[in-house]
Amino acid sequence: MVLSSLFLLIAAPLAAFSYLSALTVWQFVTFALYFAVICAILLTGPLKRSHTVLGLLAAAAFPAVFINLGHGQNGFLTAALLGGALLVLPRRPILAGILFGLLAYKPQFGLVIPVVLLAAGQWRSIGAAAMTVAALILGTMAVFGPDIWTAFAASTELSRKMLLQDGDVGFEKLQSVFAAVRMWGGSVSLAYAVQGVLSAVVIGSVAQVWRSSRDNDIKAAALSVATALASPHVLDYDLMILGPAIAFMAVAIAKHGARRYEITALAAVWLAPLVTRGVSSATGIPLALIAMIVLYGIIQYRDRAARADSSRLDSGASNAML
Repeated sequence: MVLSSLFLLIAAPLAAFSYLSALTVWQFVTFALYFAVICAILLTGPLKRSHTVLGLLAAAAFPAVFINLGHGQNGFLTAALLGGALLVLPRRPILAGILFGLLAYKPQFGLVIPVVLLAAGQWRSIGAAAMTVAALILGTMAVFGPDIWTAFAASTELSRKMLLQDGDVGFEKLQSVFAAVRMWGGSVSLAYAVQGVLSAVVIGSVAQVWRSSRDNDIKAAALSVATALASPHVLDYDLMILGPAIAFMAVAIAKHGARRYEITALAAVWLAPLVTRGVSSATGIPLALIAMIVLYGIIQYRDRAARADSSRLDSGASNAML
């Protein structure tokens, strides 16, 4: 787990409670935020009421939910902030920027979002995010003193070596291509190289989607999956951020129809957190990583197909006018 000192602004008030009370409050409040965001996403689409109810049940029963509950971790909050920011970005870019800025407590997820916002020309959102991060940094310094950031910087090297490179947390728990290479016996330098290639491809391709796509749901789903794929440090409870991706894809499918394999892919991504750790430990096959790559490819294909159809329609309209 990589958390910046910003997380102390959340953790410190909870320290006033007993452990059990703090854990209960933390999990209940953050799950409620996640569930509310998923509900809001599904309600933006033309889903039938019965399908919306099924979607909410699937969101509550998402296996990553139970992994996060078992670890007492922050996956609910991460999913709520990312999903909420993507949901409101088209209409309220400043609020979206604030939510993106609050995600800075998970710095490993900051590889894709700034590039995408730049590619899309979301300047108000970028400004709001930057101001939010600055305010959070100043807030932690005011409350805990400037040395808190020195201590954080010193701790990152130890965390990177022990938890990521050496796999003390268990490579089967990490859901990145970096961890897959290390699990298969690859060197640290090879793992970084492979991760770097994948991250570059993902960042470049998702930026292209955001620069050219007209479908906000596809853009949101692409960014959610890309955020996970681009980071070398993704634990299985972090797969909560796939919840918004599945919800946005469900809305896109409801609007434009589904290819048969898309439903299968969404089901595989939904199920992957349940089995990926056990399968990776027993066989070395990173199922969640594979499912994410497949889903990301499907999102890219849907976006290219939609743009091709739009170009043909525009060309047909132009010819008709002539």
